Amino acid sequence: MGTTVTARSMKVFRLAVPAAAMVAGLLLTGSVGASGSPPSTATPPSHIGGTPMFTTNSWGLPGPTKAAAVATLPHWASSFSLGGKTYHYTMVGTNPTGNHATGLPTEILPITLTFSSGPPLTSTTQTTALKSSPIFKPTAFTSGTTQFGDAMQRAEFWNVVSTTSTNYHVRLGKPTVLPTVTINIPAADGTEYYYSPLSTYYAYVDYTYFTTQLAAVISAANFDPKTLPLIISSNVFLYTGTTSNCCVYGYHGSYATSTTRNTYAYANFLTDGLSSTPGAGDIYTFSHEVAEWMNDPFVNNSVPRWIQPGTGTCFSSLLEVGDPVEALNPPGYSIAEGGVKWNPTDVAGLSWFTHASPSTEQNGLYSYDGKLTSSNTNC
Repeated sequence: MGTTVTARSMKVFRLAVPAAAMVAGLLLTGSVGASGSPPSTATPPSHIGGTPMFTTNSWGLPGPTKAAAVATLPHWASSFSLGGKTYHYTMVGTNPTGNHATGLPTEILPITLTFSSGPPLTSTTQTTALKSSPIFKPTAFTSGTTQFGDAMQRAEFWNVVSTTSTNYHVRLGKPTVLPTVTINIPAADGTEYYYSPLSTYYAYVDYTYFTTQLAAVISAANFDPKTLPLIISSNVFLYTGTTSNCCVYGYHGSYATSTTRNTYAYANFLTDGLSSTPGAGDIYTFSHEVAEWMNDPFVNNSVPRWIQPGTGTCFSSLLEVGDPVEALNPPGYSIAEGGVKWNPTDVAGLSWFTHASPSTEQNGLYSYDGKLTSSNTNC
């Protein structure tokens, strides 16, 4: 099975791996016990977490197909015109103008990583925290007391939500936690370290090896195409080629057969303060990927190619709403829920991509937290 990984910079990597090799590093029977061996004695990275990056990973048939027999999640479609060209997009749920609420069944799949040296890197504690976070728990956002993803969608279409579509919602259901899957990381493909100031372990893992293994896990799980699987790891940073090209924190994607089109999202859940990027802890990566999944579930929403704020580079031609703020410092904000301070990302609205004026976003902004105050610059 071939896997296509499309980076936000639009670089394309193709992984052609025999099925037997794809599952060679997997233990599908749950996590393993703690190891008494110390972590690697190699010199750890000086800038832990590198530069936060996000990408997409999809495989199978192109799509989504419009055939009625194809099972997938609830979605709606629309378009906009810019520069004499029409751009079509698909989002999760229903058109906000319809004033309907959508609920999405959700599953959490915890991942444990084992290394040649050091204890297993588990995600049990992080899974518990994720369930109690604003990703799932109603939280006081400016667009309503609701979940993070829903709050971002409501803010994005505030022109109708605040007037004629007050009942519009896109909510994640109470998550089902699945049995942990363990992925063995060979010494050539990853290293575990210990960060003494926070008394925590973390790891650098080869992106190609990890995504190949995780694609096999996802394919073997046989997820219902109408659900959202969220795959969680703990303090894991993915590098491409060498550790100097780092770090991918999370990604989302879709995969298809002739009768189904599934979607999913993978994210790390970092110990607060581990990453050298301010605010890139706890739900930072999950908030990025959930928002992008809602706005571009099948990873095929093309828009005019845009320059990324904070870097000035010609960056992407996808409607990926977390990427426009990922290079800002900080990229997000903090919000309290359950007596805990959480760190979601800011999120660009549709108007940032379409050059709508005035913006349909809440308060006339171009991102939820206001880090983007005008539409994008095309390149």
